[in-house]
Amino acid sequence: MAWTALVPIRTGPAGKSRLKGVLDADARGRLALDMARHVIDVLAQCPGIDRIVVLSNEAFDHPAAVWAKDGGQGLNAEISAFRNGFGASPLLVIHADLPLLARDDVDALLDAATRHGAALATDRLGQGTNALALADGRSFSFQFGQGSRILHCGADVAMPVLQRTGLSADLDTPADLEFLQERGLRV
Repeated sequence: MAWTALVPIRTGPAGKSRLKGVLDADARGRLALDMARHVIDVLAQCPGIDRIVVLSNEAFDHPAAVWAKDGGQGLNAEISAFRNGFGASPLLVIHADLPLLARDDVDALLDAATRHGAALATDRLGQGTNALALADGRSFSFQFGQGSRILHCGADVAMPVLQRTGLSADLDTPADLEFLQERGLRV
């Protein structure tokens, strides 16, 4: 099965804004770009992924990815618009702030989605959605944001939920930063 991976990235001063109290704007920007490059590098190693698309308001240069302009409609509307223009092919939506992501994590998520039609990777608290894989063209309402795990699981598909460190250890808050630094993340 040939998957397309869509990686939404928020760049510029709005990126990683919840870390303002612990990192200055330059450090947040560098960290966001480094994590995004890492996620794309991992995706490029996955044999099931045929194409990587970065969804961003600014051009993003990576040899393994193509850039799609974020039209400013909001994350869920942008993902829905991409999928509507994309058709029924398998789609992985994965956030760019997963510095511990490994190929095995992505392979496990895609395998679960292939077997069940869809699969979700939650955050460390089990509340959010860090990655969502849809193996077919079924109708789906994207609900990324606070409490999205419940919203996605309550949508029109019953899906397995994975919680692997590489998929769940995202970077949104100072507590996330501390957790990741304890595991070797350098800022």
